[in-house]
Amino acid sequence: MAPIDASKPAPDPSFNRSIRLTAMENGTRYFCRLTEDEKLYVLAELERSGSVRMMANVLKGNFSDLATSASKDVRAKYARWQEVTKKWQAIEAEWGEGALLKLDDPVFVDLRAKGLLNSDIIRNAEAYAAAHSGLPEFNTPSAL
Repeated sequence: MAPIDASKPAPDPSFNRSIRLTAMENGTRYFCRLTEDEKLYVLAELERSGSVRMMANVLKGNFSDLATSASKDVRAKYARWQEVTKKWQAIEAEWGEGALLKLDDPVFVDLRAKGLLNSDIIRNAEAYAAAHSGLPEFNTPSAL
């Protein structure tokens, strides 16, 4: 699913509950039903880690219901994340896929150690970070 900082508690202890929905040829497929608070937590973690593609996918997919939330605050957060995602996609269009990934995020450290992080994505992230490391806003979420 999404990169989650294990050092931060999920908003609800039942966050990791899974519901078995379908059996696939290569195994069982699990889906989680998330509350609005859990979805907001996931989006915040995706933003923190620079996961542009995942953020775009969940915003237009499973999390699109946040746009019609009863909560004005939730709708505002959703709209802001849509804007952040558009800006980030423009940056990745210029710098390459994965340019905004925070490679020191524990999920990416683990994927990289296992050889599961594409070398082009690593190069793009390193190049973007090197070119923007002197900018204070580079190290803060949603500075874009």
